[in-house]
Amino acid sequence: MDWLKNLIKNLPLDAMSEWATQFITWWSNITSGIPDDDLPFYAYVGASVSVLLLLLFVIRVMPRTMGGVFWVFCASVLLTPDTFSGEGQVAPAVAGVAHGILMKDYAGAMASLLPILTVFVVLLCVGAIWQILRGVVETSVAKARETAQIQAKKQELAKQSENTTV
Repeated sequence: MDWLKNLIKNLPLDAMSEWATQFITWWSNITSGIPDDDLPFYAYVGASVSVLLLLLFVIRVMPRTMGGVFWVFCASVLLTPDTFSGEGQVAPAVAGVAHGILMKDYAGAMASLLPILTVFVVLLCVGAIWQILRGVVETSVAKARETAQIQAKKQELAKQSENTTV
């Protein structure tokens, strides 16, 4: 336990307190113009986007296909909206799924899960189309580069043959 005591003694608590104060001041300046009713929604969207951006660093170590599917799954779980608690408020659909499971309302959980699955399938289709288009563009660029290299070599050979004949 000495290592823990040493860690606590060596922590720059004053600097950390100053950083926290600066962050809270910055956050209050940003959210000063947002109505109180909309603040949780904006905070959730901001946190979800932050999580997805940080997830990009994690999926770099995964195989490309598996990382893409994992990112699409997380995006669909985090960003799919749904109406929750019958009040007409927009909330993440995953909250409806969790609420349905906890209340043993499996029909409600499935009703909240369907939009998530729909967004997941749509994002997978968009990703597949993106990969196909990307492959076509890369192939055409590679062909154009190869054609340009062949033309450059032909011109070089033509110049060399002119110099040897003269």
